[in-house]
Amino acid sequence: MADKRNILIVDDDDNMQSALLETVKRLGFDVDTASDGSEGFDMAMKKTYDLIISDIRMPKVDGLKMYEMLKSAGIHTPICFITAYGTVDNAIKALKEGAFDFIIKPFPLNVIEEMISRVFEIQEVKHSKKEGEVNLIFKSKFMEEVFNIAKDIAPTEATVLITGESGTGKEVVAKFIHENSKRKGQFIAINCAAIPESLIESELFGYEKGAFTGAINKKPGKFELADGGTLLLDEIGEVPLNLQAKLLRVLQEKEIERLGSTTKQKINVRIIATTNRNLKDEVEKGNFREDLYYRLNVINIELPPLRKRKEDIMAMTSFFIKKYSEINSKPLKELSQETVNHLLNYDWPGNVRELEHTIERAVILSKEKYITPRDLFLHGITFNDTLSSEQKIQSITYENNIHEEHDNIKLEAGVTISQMEQELILKTLREVDGNRTKAAELLGITVRTLRNKLNEYREKGIDLTGID
Repeated sequence: MADKRNILIVDDDDNMQSALLETVKRLGFDVDTASDGSEGFDMAMKKTYDLIISDIRMPKVDGLKMYEMLKSAGIHTPICFITAYGTVDNAIKALKEGAFDFIIKPFPLNVIEEMISRVFEIQEVKHSKKEGEVNLIFKSKFMEEVFNIAKDIAPTEATVLITGESGTGKEVVAKFIHENSKRKGQFIAINCAAIPESLIESELFGYEKGAFTGAINKKPGKFELADGGTLLLDEIGEVPLNLQAKLLRVLQEKEIERLGSTTKQKINVRIIATTNRNLKDEVEKGNFREDLYYRLNVINIELPPLRKRKEDIMAMTSFFIKKYSEINSKPLKELSQETVNHLLNYDWPGNVRELEHTIERAVILSKEKYITPRDLFLHGITFNDTLSSEQKIQSITYENNIHEEHDNIKLEAGVTISQMEQELILKTLREVDGNRTKAAELLGITVRTLRNKLNEYREKGIDLTGID
């Protein structure tokens, strides 16, 4: 083990705390202690731990409440509870919500040793798998060059702007840069398009208790959580102009201030931003600050769409088949030649994300020895090619009806542009079963724009049942 592991013990019983402290120290780990959940939470906010061992019943803030607070703050350190028989039900509930394990009092100290060993063994396995994923998925020379560049810049402190269509793997490259850097802190990601404008500032910078209505407890922002690590600002082009100025100040001065606080706090965070927009065009349109653009764009990595690097398709397909066969306990299947042709001939407008979802669905639904084109359910090309003559006639009728409906929308006199837009948005959402990300991609708008449109329809009293 290259680095010494850090363990936090949270217990209000002095005797139990001392016994655990000595046991864990004897195993060669660094140990900190806290006397209740509130103190434990504060310590976990300031330092990265590899494991937390906590009592459940404690004064002020108990172990379960501390666990909820940690999860809300984006901290997912493995936690093991110590509990008496009277609180076993609570421990089991915590286990269902993601806690690693619980131990019932009284217990011999070797049980603690075994539990710690088990936690770290699992972490090692997960770490190995994560490194393997990147090597397996990308096979084209272009992506090889992308990862060579990413590896070169990983140890530096330069900000990175990763651009490309949705679903091309921008977050994968960002994680790769973080994992190959020397940073010990966490990799924290925030999707700026998925958070309402009114909440982005508090999510990024955190807030103090009473900062605004509903702020019943203080909460750290993403910048604080990423201190010592990397913060990914996904879809940076969606950040409103007024907040862009604040972001720029953080990049320049490397300090933040929680909402409701008068104290500035130094931070050490590397910023990686991604976008599917042309930020230079957005600068010219006045939608994005030029100074922030140049501050972010120290190093730019452009990811091409999957249709322009088709040599990656089969390598990624093999990886996804193996991955989802294991996850779903399905036998590992091969592809028919016809299926391979379909995969290679399809344009993949949703890029790698669409390919992954397609293969996941095919692995689950396939009932034959091989994965067939019918299992792919790709738009247009696959489904019709595998239908019987009767089914094709029914399909053509259905498609004609759909086209007629669309034609009516386009050509009917007296229909306003706003009505046509509304109809198109609702139809698209129905066709993708309410998947907003997919619908936004198909419509060529951002998720935020789509959300705003739905809010507008909701206020008008339009029925959004089934798509909202």
